[in-house]
Amino acid sequence: MNDHADIRKLLPQAAAGTISAADERRVIKHLAHCEACRLISEDFAALGNALRRLPTPQPRAELVVRVRNLAESRLADRNARSRETAILAPLVAASWIAALLTWPAAPVAGKWVLAVWHAQRDGMGTALAVYSILGFLLASAAVIAVGRCAGAIGRMR
Repeated sequence: MNDHADIRKLLPQAAAGTISAADERRVIKHLAHCEACRLISEDFAALGNALRRLPTPQPRAELVVRVRNLAESRLADRNARSRETAILAPLVAASWIAALLTWPAAPVAGKWVLAVWHAQRDGMGTALAVYSILGFLLASAAVIAVGRCAGAIGRMR
């Protein structure tokens, strides 16, 4: 594509004032010696001036109020969900930490349980595995339940 075609593509943007300074200098330089492009540029400038003189439509007052209320409601919902997440995340972390910290107590509790049940000592590995699996399953179920509850509350607002 030649320089003339490039300038013609820039003329609408130049009339609107949305081109870079370098492109504006190219357009001005080209218009200084090209009568055809100068006429097109003048047409774009006249069209832009006519468009700027047109009245800007204004929305009805009740529409503005409804949109503002809807935006505020959605922003409040998003803030509430952020607060719920900020509260829920440490609770989930604390439950996992509690499960990991109580895991060393499982052998002591396991010995007691095995003594009560009169089981053999070699069942300790099974007791630890069962404790770990049940603890993590219960923590996961609690997280899912709290998350669903928070989601249901968020949908009701």
